[in-house]
Amino acid sequence: MQGLMYRLAELDADSAGLVRVIDYFDALIRHGADTTAMLRASAALADCVVGIDVVGTSGGHRQRARCDPKGRWLTQAAGERSAAKDVVVDDVVMGSVWIERAGPALALDDMLVDRMALTAAVILVPRHSPSAAEHTRSVLFPVDDIALLSSLTALHIEPTDRVRVAMSAADSPPGPASPTAGRSVPITVDDHVLYLLTNEPPAPPVGCSHLGVSLALRADDIHRHLGNARFALAQASEYRPVVIADRLGALNLLDRRSSLTISDIPDLVRANELRATPHGRELLGTLRAYLGSGSLRATADRTHLHHSSVAHRLAKVSEAVGYPVDSIEHRARATAMMMVLDGSDTAVA
Repeated sequence: MQGLMYRLAELDADSAGLVRVIDYFDALIRHGADTTAMLRASAALADCVVGIDVVGTSGGHRQRARCDPKGRWLTQAAGERSAAKDVVVDDVVMGSVWIERAGPALALDDMLVDRMALTAAVILVPRHSPSAAEHTRSVLFPVDDIALLSSLTALHIEPTDRVRVAMSAADSPPGPASPTAGRSVPITVDDHVLYLLTNEPPAPPVGCSHLGVSLALRADDIHRHLGNARFALAQASEYRPVVIADRLGALNLLDRRSSLTISDIPDLVRANELRATPHGRELLGTLRAYLGSGSLRATADRTHLHHSSVAHRLAKVSEAVGYPVDSIEHRARATAMMMVLDGSDTAVA
């Protein structure tokens, strides 16, 4: 819209003046000017005395003032009102603004007093400051990129910060054991409570039956991965009430609705780094043989290594990827990791 106004201004010199007046008052609104600042700015722009006589939208408080171009407040009229406009809020006249110009009116006086009235009307309406809950909702369910970035700023979260989403049943919300990301707060959506958490995996909260926690992902992209928290929650059980998606590794890719990539999953990132070296490929080959054999001795026979060498190699893999790959608890996680790595090798080939 502004670009169109400037193109019109190039065709018509009078339009250039209109554009400047509109931009002038729009800037006052953007910067949160009150009626006092608006009046002083209007007097400076008009280069004459301007006035206002309005009642606040909440009733009771009445503001009457006149200001000259030098910012001085006047108690007496400087002359006749050469242009005036009612200030209207929700179809109710709240008062008026005017210009007291000595001599003939100028071409832009009507536009100037009109913008004064519109600006005063905006200022008189109490501004709604979104709550932390509204900002949190806007991050998790943004209407557009501008709303998303504005809410991240309000919550003191950088767009590139790594954050997590935690999800629990609405009738079993976790306690305040884990720090929320920035100034975010829990919000209830349908039958679930959602939390924005810091990058660090949370400690299991007390009093929560089931909780699913997503991978750590960029704050400006976390809204695309709410399903990851839901998938983690679906894996929670009586025996493991809190499931953090990191501990599922490549199994997160089993969620058909997932938009995760290999670079989003720490297991796969670390395994790819390990695979980038000849020794790392050798270690992963031992893990592949172990997962196919089921025991250290069977793997040793298969790889022609001593079983202690197999155990040493598996310990090195575990250190590199961040979890014990030879434990029964992590067997499925390690198997999924190797399947994805082998599949990516095939895709490249």
